[in-house]
Amino acid sequence: MSKYFALVKAIGDNVEEEVTLDLNDLKVTCFAGVCPYEIHEGERYPVSLELIVFDDYEVKESEVEFAGLEQIGESFSYWIKGRLEKGVIDCGIQFEDEILLSDYGYLDGKFIQLKVDRIDVEFLDKS
Repeated sequence: MSKYFALVKAIGDNVEEEVTLDLNDLKVTCFAGVCPYEIHEGERYPVSLELIVFDDYEVKESEVEFAGLEQIGESFSYWIKGRLEKGVIDCGIQFEDEILLSDYGYLDGKFIQLKVDRIDVEFLDKS
């Protein structure tokens, strides 16, 4: 899990767990599964992030050296794009995933694209 300080940009109106964060100048709409306190738009909080893939991993080597996030429609799904290093994909935010290390180690050092069903955010203790 990656740990960051995130600025809450928006809290979902329709989906209670939907929260849009600003992390390292990247806008990310996440699923807030763990939120032990009330959060407010415009405030920063310590968070940890985890990639969620429900079924099979969809990973491909990228033809361009590009790092970033691409939201798929209005969903929680994303294409995570960045360099893979020892099971960590760096798209401006670093995500560690054991499957990337064990099953996709042959792509180590290369730019990849990984499709995820959602990015879970856990709001951590503020102390």
